[in-house]
Amino acid sequence: MKFDELLQSFSEEWLFLNGLLIEYNNSFFQIDTLGIAQDSLYIFDVKYFEGDFTIDGELWKYVSGTPLKNPLHQLQRCESLLKRFLQEKGQHFPIKSYLVFNHPHFTLYQAPPNQTIILPSQINRFMTKLKHYKSTLNDKHRKLADIILAENHPHYPNAYMPKYQYSELTKGIHCSKCHSFCLKKLHPGTLICQSCSYEENIENAILRSLQDFRLLFPERKVTTNEIFEWCKSLLSKKQIQRTLSKNFKRKSYGKYSHYV
Repeated sequence: MKFDELLQSFSEEWLFLNGLLIEYNNSFFQIDTLGIAQDSLYIFDVKYFEGDFTIDGELWKYVSGTPLKNPLHQLQRCESLLKRFLQEKGQHFPIKSYLVFNHPHFTLYQAPPNQTIILPSQINRFMTKLKHYKSTLNDKHRKLADIILAENHPHYPNAYMPKYQYSELTKGIHCSKCHSFCLKKLHPGTLICQSCSYEENIENAILRSLQDFRLLFPERKVTTNEIFEWCKSLLSKKQIQRTLSKNFKRKSYGKYSHYV
């Protein structure tokens, strides 16, 4: 977002496409920002890394010695896949790729001179230089943008996401430690797990179960009755309503009442 703010000062003779996820030949590649100018496409892979890093040949690592996945390899892969994707669509544009580090407290030791890597101290000069490039867009460039956006995916598909229905799932509050459903009230404000003896505040348990409910069924409204059923009547409706009223905003009244 900080990088995209810098692009707002560019003329209308540039097109910028943000947050792209494209599939080509059964492989997905992601582009933070793609700039379309008169003669070239610009891939910007933006890293908001904070701290001290170093390069030793092809190896990137934290100064502590912990290795880091080489971000240049990711950028090169992205450029290669985009080029082949566009060629298949009959689009032929030169591509320039940049790895941009824009956190003010990022330091990269032993960095070789590399015009692909833009460090925080270089960003302003780099952007000024880009803005001075003469660019005039026409229908060819807008057609290219339409082709790319038509193939954009909103998110990575999860091939391992199981199909499930509300009626099929076990209801109840599970233990946050051992994940069993063997909970009972210890006293008015606490639940205890009969499997591992872990104790938990009732309000925390309700909020944790509510988080599961909202994740699994985002289309269902959060109501006292829904959460009471989801918790398998382990707690009273009064306890659930009190927790919902305390932590969420109530919408409507009567049978249309729900929480957001």
